[in-house]
Parts: sequence; C-alpha cells; structure tokens
Amino acid sequence: MNRHAPLHYISIVGQLVIGLAGFIVLARGLATAQEPAALQSAKAPAANFMDIGEKAGLTMTNIFGGVDTKKYIIETTGTGIAIFDYDNDGWPDIFVVNGTTLEGFPADRAPTNHLYHNNHDGTFTDVTEKAGLVATGWGQGFARETTTTTDGKISTSPIMAKTAVSQ
Repeated sequence: MNRHAPLHYISIVGQLVIGLAGFIVLARGLATAQEPAALQSAKAPAANFMDIGEKAGLTMTNIFGGVDTKKYIIETTGTGIAIFDYDNDGWPDIFVVNGTTLEGFPADRAPTNHLYHNNHDGTFTDVTEKAGLVATGWGQGFARETTTTTDGKISTSPIMAKTAVSQ
C-alpha cells in the first residue's frame, strides 16, 4: 500500500470491514449451532479479540448520547475515527471524533475530540491540546485537507475538527 495514498473514507471503510467481519463471525456461529456439541468444542474460535487500548495509550471515552437510552437519532449514529499520518513521519496516527449528551457537561469536564500520535512501538500519545484540536459538542465524521508541497511532500490537516461540532 502506498503510505501516501489519501484515506478520505477510512471511517466508512473501517465500518464496512468491521461489519463484514462481524457478519462472518455470526454466520459461522449460526452454521455451527446446528452441529453436535462434540464437533463444536473441537473447532478453534473464528476470532479472538483483546482490548489493548489502555496499554497502547488510547484512553479516551467515546460519548454519543445517553448511556442507557438514546431518545433522538443524533444519539444513535456514533461519532467517527480517522487513521492518517498527521505529521508525515510515515506512521499512522489516530483521530477520534467525540460527541456529548443531551444533558451536556460542565465546561471543564466536557468530552473532546482526541488526536493520538503513533510512537512507532505499538503505543500512542494524546497530542490533542498540543495540536490545538480540543473541541466539544456533537462531532460526527472527519474530513481532512491534503496538499502537496513544492518539494513533493504531502501535508495534511484536520479541517473539520473544530467546525464539525456545535454546542
């Protein structure tokens, strides 16, 4: 894969890949549900997922609407994520769009978007404040501006990190 290829639709592609993987896991589970228990226990699991987010430094809490119930459609649609090389070091970084709740939060505790810099060792550092991307409100999706400099390097910057949210 060309490391400079634009990933404008990564959140949609990511959602499709995850959805397809989930469908395959469910379909395999439905197919094996008809098999005798002895055959089922002999097979290896279709997938084994482990949550390593905290160990990797991805510690933010994603919020979009109420915890127990979601009354309005804006509470059900989720937020967004982008995986791109924001600092042109050749490693994918992660930008997580955050939401809020209808009740809101005190200003000093409002959830914000988060930009995580890839440390090149399987861990990430939260550089949100340093990058000036602290924004609160109903965030959905991500867009970025990609330009090529005169020396042929690709420059990229989040252009909706602040404008895609509203209070």
